[in-house]
Amino acid sequence: MFGKHFLLPLVGYQAFSWIAVIAKNLHNLAGPLFFVSVVLLFRRYVKDNLWHKIDWLWIKDAYNVLRGEMHVPSYKFNAAEKAWFWGGVTLLGLVVSLSGFVLDFPVFNQGRHVMQAANLIHATFALLFICAAFGHIYMGTIGADGALEAMKTGMVDETWAKEHHALWYEQERMNQGLDK
Repeated sequence: MFGKHFLLPLVGYQAFSWIAVIAKNLHNLAGPLFFVSVVLLFRRYVKDNLWHKIDWLWIKDAYNVLRGEMHVPSYKFNAAEKAWFWGGVTLLGLVVSLSGFVLDFPVFNQGRHVMQAANLIHATFALLFICAAFGHIYMGTIGADGALEAMKTGMVDETWAKEHHALWYEQERMNQGLDK
Protein backbone atom coordinates (compact mmCIF):
# COMPACT_ATOMS: atom_id res chain seq x y z
CA MET A 1 0.00 0.00 0.00
CA PHE A 2 2.78 2.41 0.85
CA GLY A 3 5.55 0.70 -1.13
CA LYS A 4 5.82 3.28 -3.85
CA HIS A 5 6.23 6.05 -1.29
CA PHE A 6 8.92 4.30 0.74
CA LEU A 7 10.56 1.67 -1.47
CA LEU A 8 10.59 3.44 -4.84
CA PRO A 9 12.96 6.22 -3.73
CA LEU A 10 15.28 3.60 -2.17
CA VAL A 11 15.47 0.97 -4.93
CA GLY A 12 14.50 2.77 -8.14
CA TYR A 13 11.83 2.07 -10.74
CA GLN A 14 13.14 -1.18 -12.21
CA ALA A 15 13.71 -2.97 -8.89
CA PHE A 16 10.46 -1.58 -7.50
CA SER A 17 8.48 -2.95 -10.46
CA TRP A 18 9.79 -6.46 -9.75
CA ILE A 19 9.13 -6.16 -6.02
CA ALA A 20 5.60 -4.85 -6.64
CA VAL A 21 4.65 -7.62 -9.08
CA ILE A 22 6.04 -10.36 -6.84
CA ALA A 23 4.41 -8.89 -3.70
CA LYS A 24 1.03 -8.47 -5.44
CA ASN A 25 1.03 -12.05 -6.73
CA LEU A 26 2.11 -13.48 -3.36
CA HIS A 27 -0.60 -11.41 -1.66
CA ASN A 28 -3.26 -12.68 -4.09
CA LEU A 29 -2.15 -16.29 -3.62
CA ALA A 30 -1.97 -16.02 0.18
CA GLY A 31 -5.45 -14.45 0.47
CA PRO A 32 -7.41 -17.70 0.05
CA LEU A 33 -5.03 -19.37 2.54
CA PHE A 34 -5.82 -16.57 5.01
CA PHE A 35 -9.54 -17.32 4.58
CA VAL A 36 -8.97 -21.04 5.16
CA SER A 37 -6.94 -20.19 8.28
CA VAL A 38 -9.75 -18.00 9.64
CA VAL A 39 -12.28 -20.80 9.10
CA LEU A 40 -10.02 -23.42 10.72
CA LEU A 41 -9.26 -21.15 13.70
CA PHE A 42 -12.97 -20.51 14.14
CA ARG A 43 -13.81 -24.23 14.08
CA ARG A 44 -11.01 -25.05 16.51
CA TYR A 45 -11.64 -22.36 19.12
CA VAL A 46 -15.33 -21.40 18.94
CA LYS A 47 -16.45 -23.56 21.87
CA ASP A 48 -13.77 -22.10 24.16
CA ASN A 49 -14.75 -18.54 23.18
CA LEU A 50 -18.44 -18.59 24.03
CA TRP A 51 -19.34 -15.75 26.39
CA HIS A 52 -20.13 -16.37 30.06
CA LYS A 53 -21.57 -14.03 32.69
CA ILE A 54 -18.15 -13.75 34.34
CA ASP A 55 -16.77 -12.14 31.15
CA TRP A 56 -18.93 -9.07 31.76
CA LEU A 57 -17.23 -8.65 35.16
CA TRP A 58 -13.86 -8.73 33.38
CA ILE A 59 -15.07 -6.01 30.99
CA LYS A 60 -16.47 -3.93 33.88
CA ASP A 61 -13.10 -4.08 35.67
CA ALA A 62 -10.93 -4.04 32.50
CA TYR A 63 -9.01 -0.95 33.58
CA ASN A 64 -7.80 -2.58 36.81
CA VAL A 65 -7.28 -5.97 35.14
CA LEU A 66 -5.12 -4.50 32.36
CA ARG A 67 -3.06 -2.58 34.92
CA GLY A 68 -2.42 -5.86 36.73
CA GLU A 69 -4.16 -4.74 39.92
CA MET A 70 -6.69 -7.55 39.92
CA HIS A 71 -7.59 -10.82 38.19
CA VAL A 72 -11.14 -11.74 37.33
CA PRO A 73 -11.70 -15.51 37.25
CA SER A 74 -12.16 -16.75 33.70
CA TYR A 75 -12.39 -19.92 31.73
CA LYS A 76 -9.77 -20.92 29.13
CA PHE A 77 -9.95 -17.48 27.49
CA ASN A 78 -10.71 -14.20 29.24
CA ALA A 79 -12.98 -11.47 27.85
CA ALA A 80 -10.17 -9.66 26.02
CA GLU A 81 -9.05 -12.88 24.34
CA LYS A 82 -12.66 -13.59 23.36
CA ALA A 83 -13.01 -10.07 21.97
CA TRP A 84 -9.92 -10.69 19.80
CA PHE A 85 -11.38 -14.02 18.66
CA TRP A 86 -14.83 -12.66 17.75
CA GLY A 87 -13.96 -9.13 16.67
CA GLY A 88 -10.48 -9.62 15.26
CA VAL A 89 -10.06 -13.13 13.97
CA THR A 90 -13.68 -13.82 13.05
CA LEU A 91 -15.27 -10.50 12.02
CA LEU A 92 -12.25 -8.63 10.66
CA GLY A 93 -10.75 -11.80 9.21
CA LEU A 94 -13.94 -12.63 7.30
CA VAL A 95 -14.47 -9.07 6.04
CA VAL A 96 -10.87 -8.87 4.83
CA SER A 97 -11.17 -12.30 3.20
CA LEU A 98 -14.49 -11.68 1.47
CA SER A 99 -13.54 -8.22 0.21
CA GLY A 100 -10.26 -9.72 -0.99
CA PHE A 101 -12.17 -12.37 -2.97
CA VAL A 102 -14.13 -9.58 -4.69
CA LEU A 103 -10.80 -7.97 -5.64
CA ASP A 104 -9.09 -11.24 -6.59
CA PHE A 105 -11.91 -12.49 -8.82
CA PRO A 106 -13.30 -9.51 -10.75
CA VAL A 107 -15.12 -11.72 -13.23
CA PHE A 108 -18.60 -11.78 -11.73
CA ASN A 109 -19.83 -8.58 -13.44
CA GLN A 110 -19.10 -6.39 -10.45
CA GLY A 111 -18.90 -2.82 -11.62
CA ARG A 112 -16.27 -0.21 -10.90
CA HIS A 113 -18.18 1.07 -7.86
CA VAL A 114 -18.22 -2.43 -6.30
CA MET A 115 -14.47 -2.84 -6.88
CA GLN A 116 -13.77 0.60 -5.38
CA ALA A 117 -15.89 -0.17 -2.33
CA ALA A 118 -14.23 -3.58 -1.92
CA ASN A 119 -10.79 -1.95 -2.15
CA LEU A 120 -11.68 0.62 0.54
CA ILE A 121 -13.28 -2.00 2.80
CA HIS A 122 -10.35 -4.40 2.31
CA ALA A 123 -7.71 -1.77 3.15
CA THR A 124 -9.62 -0.33 6.14
CA PHE A 125 -10.45 -3.66 7.76
CA ALA A 126 -6.97 -5.05 7.06
CA LEU A 127 -5.47 -2.04 8.84
CA LEU A 128 -7.81 -2.59 11.80
CA PHE A 129 -6.88 -6.29 11.82
CA ILE A 130 -3.16 -5.45 11.81
CA CYS A 131 -3.54 -2.94 14.67
CA ALA A 132 -5.54 -5.43 16.75
CA ALA A 133 -2.99 -8.15 15.95
CA PHE A 134 -0.18 -5.91 17.21
CA GLY A 135 -2.10 -5.42 20.46
CA HIS A 136 -2.58 -9.18 20.73
CA ILE A 137 1.11 -9.80 19.99
CA TYR A 138 2.14 -7.26 22.64
CA MET A 139 -0.06 -8.90 25.28
CA GLY A 140 1.18 -12.35 24.26
CA THR A 141 4.86 -11.41 24.52
CA ILE A 142 5.76 -8.69 27.00
CA GLY A 143 2.35 -7.40 28.11
CA ALA A 144 1.37 -10.32 30.34
CA ASP A 145 3.78 -12.28 32.49
CA GLY A 146 3.93 -15.93 31.50
CA ALA A 147 2.02 -15.52 28.24
CA LEU A 148 5.03 -15.92 25.93
CA GLU A 149 6.14 -19.12 27.65
CA ALA A 150 2.57 -20.44 27.40
CA MET A 151 2.48 -19.78 23.67
CA LYS A 152 5.89 -21.34 23.09
CA THR A 153 5.19 -24.55 25.01
CA GLY A 154 1.38 -24.74 25.00
CA MET A 155 1.52 -25.22 28.77
CA VAL A 156 1.12 -23.01 31.83
CA ASP A 157 2.08 -23.78 35.37
CA GLU A 158 -0.55 -24.43 37.98
CA THR A 159 -0.04 -21.14 39.83
CA TRP A 160 -0.39 -19.08 36.63
CA ALA A 161 -3.54 -20.99 35.64
CA LYS A 162 -5.11 -20.45 39.09
CA GLU A 163 -4.26 -16.74 39.06
CA HIS A 164 -5.27 -15.85 35.48
CA HIS A 165 -7.90 -18.43 34.53
CA ALA A 166 -9.25 -19.83 37.79
CA LEU A 167 -12.51 -21.20 36.36
CA TRP A 168 -10.66 -23.04 33.59
CA TYR A 169 -8.17 -24.37 36.15
CA GLU A 170 -11.01 -25.78 38.28
CA GLN A 171 -12.73 -27.19 35.18
CA GLU A 172 -9.52 -28.99 34.13
CA ARG A 173 -9.01 -30.40 37.63
CA MET A 174 -12.53 -31.80 37.59
CA ASN A 175 -12.04 -33.22 34.07
CA GLN A 176 -8.91 -35.01 35.27
CA GLY A 177 -10.67 -36.34 38.35
CA LEU A 178 -8.46 -34.40 40.80
CA ASP A 179 -11.35 -32.78 42.69
CA LYS A 180 -13.70 -35.62 43.56
